Amino acid sequence: MSIKPDIKILFVIPKSDLPSSFIFSKRQAEDIKHFGYNVEIFYLDTKISFFNLIREYLRLKKMVKIFNPNLIHSHYGTITSFICSKIKNIPLIITFQGSDLNYTKDITWIREKIGKYLSKISAKKAKKIICVSESLLTHLKTHRNKAIVIPVGVDISIFKELNMSECKKKLGLFELTNYIFFNSNNPKVKRLDIAEKVVKNLENYNFKLLSLSGIINPSEVPFYLNSCLLVLLCSDSEGSPMIIKEAMACNIPIVSVDVGDVKLRLTNVKNCFIVKQDVREITEKIKYIYENKLFKSNGKLKIIEDKIDSISTTNKLVSIYQEMLNLND
Repeated sequence: MSIKPDIKILFVIPKSDLPSSFIFSKRQAEDIKHFGYNVEIFYLDTKISFFNLIREYLRLKKMVKIFNPNLIHSHYGTITSFICSKIKNIPLIITFQGSDLNYTKDITWIREKIGKYLSKISAKKAKKIICVSESLLTHLKTHRNKAIVIPVGVDISIFKELNMSECKKKLGLFELTNYIFFNSNNPKVKRLDIAEKVVKNLENYNFKLLSLSGIINPSEVPFYLNSCLLVLLCSDSEGSPMIIKEAMACNIPIVSVDVGDVKLRLTNVKNCFIVKQDVREITEKIKYIYENKLFKSNGKLKIIEDKIDSISTTNKLVSIYQEMLNLND
């Protein structure tokens, strides 16, 4: 693919104090730079208030004037994409990632309604739309003719199989404890309550929940994953959960409910199971994995076959940029 070093792309990402927040979008920006593009990131404060909307619009407008991008890429819907859509004469692409289109119960109903409405308005203004899974695309009620499904890719040079004992030692974890990895950065939606009940049922098996929020350094996640016997996901809703792809890249067994694109991702992956959102069924499946010593998957091979590694997905994204800017040879 030809390199366009003179092309400027402005990533707009919701602002957060958590180091892991939108880490995948930040990594994608770095991947695109490797293709020779000039990429800058603008962090947008997404508090819902009239004053904040005006302030953030003016800040973004100032950034656009200074950077003069050829294209704006909003890495979320709701307020983020809405404010981006108000910038005139610059093509807009939006990546919808999950809760910006899916129903979520961790916010007030009025914020939920406003957010979805803003996503709908900005979708109309966008030149191109990316949904991270087919299931998320079904929640895009209008403008599907502009939409394409591209999962966020996983960096298989970072997420890979590592020695469990060495990872536990590095993190100060107990050698003989059987850890279950659980992403709890949004406990209501992720259903931490279910995960805790499952682990309580597994007390006789020396299992412990390694429940991680967004406060840990993203560079440590591969070590935490490789310290665990399996990954558990029991969320109410997801887009294309990165923890599933990261666990696959590390060849770690997975027990997950059928949300987002998980069922598609885990098709034909050994020792990975789709279950109902039921404490008893999840418990029994984890017992089955443990008692039969099903401690490795072939997830990395599936990542490569499905072309959802970060290099492959970035290639697809760059092709869309070129199409939007009429740069195809």
